[in-house]
Amino acid sequence: MSNEFQLIREVSPGTTGWTVKVVVAEKFSPRIAKKNPTKYQNLILMDSEGSTVQATLYDQNITSFQEELILGKTYLISNTLVKLTSADYRAKSGDVQWTISGRTRVRHIEENNSNILIFTYSFNDLEDLPKYMDSNIDISK
Repeated sequence: MSNEFQLIREVSPGTTGWTVKVVVAEKFSPRIAKKNPTKYQNLILMDSEGSTVQATLYDQNITSFQEELILGKTYLISNTLVKLTSADYRAKSGDVQWTISGRTRVRHIEENNSNILIFTYSFNDLEDLPKYMDSNIDISK
């Protein structure tokens, strides 16, 4: 395998033959879609520049990749479905989403990621939360 990897920003719908080295920066709990019985799980993947992309697993792929995509670990990922996504379906900012399926190639590599995984927290007053309910507004700014 080549040692040359693309960055997240270099992968867009229609890009072929790419491999990106990423860290699983966030891993959400599996959920059921609002409008149908589809089960999904969102991940946030981060590259060496700190760029992020939302990756989504559906149904049986959640179980298939459960032991493979571990929070804080580094992976080489290729062959995901890359598509534009509307704001209604985004877990984070950005207009591209990767769908991880049985065709996706995922290979764990050993790296120390303590230098790039710095978690930050911001707090909001509880009385402000009702105005953000049922919306996709990012209140972390």
